[in-house]
Amino acid sequence: MIRRLTPGDVEACTQLRREALELEPLSFSSSPGEDFVQSFDVFRAVLSDPRQAIFGAFEPDLVGVVGIRGMPRRKLRHKAEIWGVYLRREYRGRGLAEKLLKEAIEFARSLQGVRQIHLSVTEHSVAAGKIYEKLGFVVWATEPAALNVDGVDVAERHMLLPLVVESAH
Repeated sequence: MIRRLTPGDVEACTQLRREALELEPLSFSSSPGEDFVQSFDVFRAVLSDPRQAIFGAFEPDLVGVVGIRGMPRRKLRHKAEIWGVYLRREYRGRGLAEKLLKEAIEFARSLQGVRQIHLSVTEHSVAAGKIYEKLGFVVWATEPAALNVDGVDVAERHMLLPLVVESAH
């Protein structure tokens, strides 16, 4: 089951986020101990912001997440950003990541004025990159050495999905 997370999911989501950062260090710019969503209060704030959402995959426990946020500054409000995509290894290859991402994309479509969705994916996350491409994301730049994880440089591909906006005429 895929659904939008609520404040009641904060503890499970925090634990899954910590797991993601520990098990997949080459896939995230955050590290355990310095992540912006370390506290329950930060997660609650994200979940209560109408321009942000976190979607979860439940089997029956939380096994995967994707965050989406509409950019808050006026000059960037035409963009949304996908962040924190993670699915436990034993649940990969079942289509859950694609379902999570589709929910995030639909959420972005519901945000007034959003015309494009951005995300970044490291060169290490090959399977994730293929899912993004399947959903219509295109690479617009590759940043060499975007991350340095324990002395290893990791390139990051910046991708975007243009959203079709219905004409008002």
